[in-house]
Amino acid sequence: MAKTLKDLLLALLNATLILVALCLFLGWKLATTVDDITGKFAEKVQIVAPLKEEVQGVRGELTALRSDLSSIQLAGAVADSVTAQKLSEVLDKLDDLEGNLRGAQSKMAELTESPDQLINTAIENSADIVADRIIAIRGCEPAS
Repeated sequence: MAKTLKDLLLALLNATLILVALCLFLGWKLATTVDDITGKFAEKVQIVAPLKEEVQGVRGELTALRSDLSSIQLAGAVADSVTAQKLSEVLDKLDDLEGNLRGAQSKMAELTESPDQLINTAIENSADIVADRIIAIRGCEPAS
């Protein structure tokens, strides 16, 4: 009886150690994969930096164009009221376009300066998708 209990405890210890080793290996592989993905993601985010500079250059050109059009309008070089109205509409469109570019530039700046938020969002979305698939496999559907 003592030999049987001893063998049973040794088998239990052996199985536990095998499971712990398996969990450590899987955790190590997961950490390696996450590090690789994070590194690749950071490289991809750095591709956005030249685009951010291009947007800044376009904004500068739009600002110069707007100031040129404003100076034409203020100088009284416009002959009739229809042309003046069209010029005013173009200036309004340029203002809207510049605002849109400013917003895009700020979003790109956020991406390049702190890619951690984007990485965290991607990880959270992936975890949600995996959880939904596991729930679907189990046959449980969340209450809606």
